[in-house]
Amino acid sequence: MRRIFNIVALAVAVTFVANASAQQVVKQRIGVYKESGNVVVAEATTSLVVDLVVEHDSFKPGPYARYAQKLLGTRASLVARDEYRLVGADVAVLRDAAYYADAERPEHRAPVYMGHSPLAIDRLSSTELGAESAAVEAAEQIFALRQARLELVTGELGDGVYGGGLESALREIDNLERKYLELFYGRSEVTTSSERVVMAVDGDATSNIVARFSPTEGLVAKDDLTGDIVMVVITPSNMEYPQSDIKGTVAYRYANNCEVVVTYGQEQLARRILPIYEFGATVMYLNPNK
Repeated sequence: MRRIFNIVALAVAVTFVANASAQQVVKQRIGVYKESGNVVVAEATTSLVVDLVVEHDSFKPGPYARYAQKLLGTRASLVARDEYRLVGADVAVLRDAAYYADAERPEHRAPVYMGHSPLAIDRLSSTELGAESAAVEAAEQIFALRQARLELVTGELGDGVYGGGLESALREIDNLERKYLELFYGRSEVTTSSERVVMAVDGDATSNIVARFSPTEGLVAKDDLTGDIVMVVITPSNMEYPQSDIKGTVAYRYANNCEVVVTYGQEQLARRILPIYEFGATVMYLNPNK
């Protein structure tokens, strides 16, 4: 019973925090007025920043792919491919230009060797071999590595290797075997990147296309019909605003705490409650200086 009470209390607390967040008051003075001796012309507008996280899976077939069935017993793909997945998103209100300037995101890339190329793992001598002969030698190295692993594990290799030495040796054999297998079965590399899109809110539209996404091309232009729609949907809340004074001369624009959702097809990628001026209200106050 006590556990049920704690769960109910927690649910009430979470609801209270959510409601308190939803009722935050964001306002901005608008119109023409003087401030610190300067004339200010102000309007209240909102721009949204949408970060889209894209995963790119790039596959390149191995140079000996056509010999995999014959030498290793299983068929390998001969076709290179690039696949993209939209794996996440976030949305926020653009506060200032600095937020947009931070658009750069770290991206994982394959190591690039500059100045010289390392000796390929399939080169075991200076003798030039045809593709099939080189594939045969590579396959023999794979079987030799597997035999060495078996002898290490069973203690038949040398005087026996134990503890950390055995673990290190097995790890190196696994690494070498993987590199040889890539010569036949290719290599798949996954990189993740983030792209930032800034969009101005249109007070006449509650849904906007922020981007389009293609599984074969990644993010594409909004007018590229080959991509599926990434949408921002804005749902205004039923907020209460201060009563406007009909004799007021000072104007403030109050933002509406809207639900903002980023969707891709039927999938919801992000959801936040954000203050948006375009769906809010203008309230007039008496000028306290007059």
